[in-house]
Amino acid sequence: MTGVTHRPRPYSYSRLPTAWVDFKTGRGVLDNGAALIARTSGRRKYPTLGDVLDSVSAGLGTAVPKIKIMFTGKVPPTEPGHRHWLLEAKTPGWETPPGRGHWLGTPPTGRFVNELTDQYVEIHLASEWFGNTDLSPAEARDAWMLLDAMLTDAFQPALSGNDRSVMMHTPGSTGTNLWAASLPAGMEPFPVDDDIAEEIHATSGQHHLEHLVAGPSMVTHEDVIPMMDPRGQSQIDSFAYVDGRFMYAAQCRELGTGPGRRLTKFETYELLDTNPYARARICLRFTVPENWDRIGIFGVQHPNPNDGWYYPNRPGATGVTWADASEVFVAKQYGWKIEPLESVVFNEKAQAARKRFEPGSGHASRKTVKARPLDLWSQKLMMTREFITDDPRTSDKLRQAVGGALRAILIQSIGSFASRGRGSTGVTNDPRNLPPEYAASVVRYGDTYTYKIPQKFNNRQRDFYHPEYAAQVWGRARARVLHARVNGQATGALTIPGEHIIGIHGDAIYTSQLPTWALPTVDGGADDGKAGRLRLQGYLPGPHPVPVSRADRDGLRDKALTHATATPDQIVDQAAFIFEWDAPKDTPTSYQAQDGDQQ
Repeated sequence: MTGVTHRPRPYSYSRLPTAWVDFKTGRGVLDNGAALIARTSGRRKYPTLGDVLDSVSAGLGTAVPKIKIMFTGKVPPTEPGHRHWLLEAKTPGWETPPGRGHWLGTPPTGRFVNELTDQYVEIHLASEWFGNTDLSPAEARDAWMLLDAMLTDAFQPALSGNDRSVMMHTPGSTGTNLWAASLPAGMEPFPVDDDIAEEIHATSGQHHLEHLVAGPSMVTHEDVIPMMDPRGQSQIDSFAYVDGRFMYAAQCRELGTGPGRRLTKFETYELLDTNPYARARICLRFTVPENWDRIGIFGVQHPNPNDGWYYPNRPGATGVTWADASEVFVAKQYGWKIEPLESVVFNEKAQAARKRFEPGSGHASRKTVKARPLDLWSQKLMMTREFITDDPRTSDKLRQAVGGALRAILIQSIGSFASRGRGSTGVTNDPRNLPPEYAASVVRYGDTYTYKIPQKFNNRQRDFYHPEYAAQVWGRARARVLHARVNGQATGALTIPGEHIIGIHGDAIYTSQLPTWALPTVDGGADDGKAGRLRLQGYLPGPHPVPVSRADRDGLRDKALTHATATPDQIVDQAAFIFEWDAPKDTPTSYQAQDGDQQ
């Protein structure tokens, strides 16, 4: 249709007055640095949530229509069946706005409206941005302001205005909005066809997550065999932790775009022979080689999708799955038998932004160039990360906090491209009031019952919806962690003998052998400092007990991080997020269509 565009319009977002508050003590600071002390009601030693709401409202001004609270410090864990701090806390004078309930996922979001003034307050956790970095309210405020200033500088002049901010409510919304603002002139990010989008949701895994030590943390499936068994091996000689430097940013180069074209079995055979680097998703039947003794390559969904994914590595095992062309390329290098069944190939070309006069032509025309929908966006994020890494004026704690926020923006933005909204949470104390259409999502917290209200998916949000971007980045990252040639050396988990592999977690590899390719180039390794390189983050000489569980493994990881003096490049990536690799639940029934914009 003439005049129809799929180019997303970035939101113009004003800075929201914010109070940074320690959850336990109620002490904090406002945007301007003024101290805040929440007054306690009754004879309590520490303030209630209602006390904090009242004090912040008074400190920022009751006439301000919208304000935000960012909690720092230790926040109570939220587990189904137990009291939830957003639901059980007394908040007299404040109510949850109708139709916009709390979000009780991880991390949670609280929403309150003052019954007298209609002032709206949104509550977030600083850890959603800065991970496990131990920040005081003032330090969290400094990290936020520094990040805002750096991103504003990097993405200018696309976003401007003295009262505007690039920082939105979540890292994911911040990143996707910056993407919309930084799209090259003339770039038209065509969406994939609806059937292909649904297929991506149904068949695309995210991160390679495996613990390969026999025990309670290992997946149970006959086609997955452990690399270590504590019944026959009690110790490891050493522990090495390797991960990717800003991995997703390096996988955003020249992604394929919609609408997507389906290929038959025979067309897919030809594609893999003539263009093994195609921007494509392949449905295939694979067979694990008979002499295989390493980790698996392809993720396969359990019969019950809620059970996640497993990676067959048993010699002779077969499976059918969808994979990115980059993963197929790795598997063929290692001798896996691949039988393609069908595929979806994305467009690798786009029209140039400007018309030019070609030699011998009497009129201007647009040339065909490589499609680069995420290139400029990812480059600006990498530039911002490099700045905070190299700035000698930045303290290690601030470097870690801002680095964690940049990683959260990157990872959650990629996930947001494949998300159709997370909705909100309805609340009732009477189970008879539970809407029957939401019965499947009911969770009990103490005496309170909650249920998920799907977000209405509107036309403006559709312009930000590109599951094909997310699927390609995820697939490329999984392939890169398994194998790549960097500076003349083979790198990745498949280069490590299987008996030394402890686990793989996204772009992290845990092993009992130090892979020399993970060292800097000056030390004979392949790491030249660029984004996307797998590099050594921590090393512990042994012996150590075999890490039977993921908790044991993570404990060794944390010790390895503190064992040696970290460089600024390592510090910037040391903020850990407990929810970093969580897959958002998104099915066709989790959203409802609705026209109109949502601010």
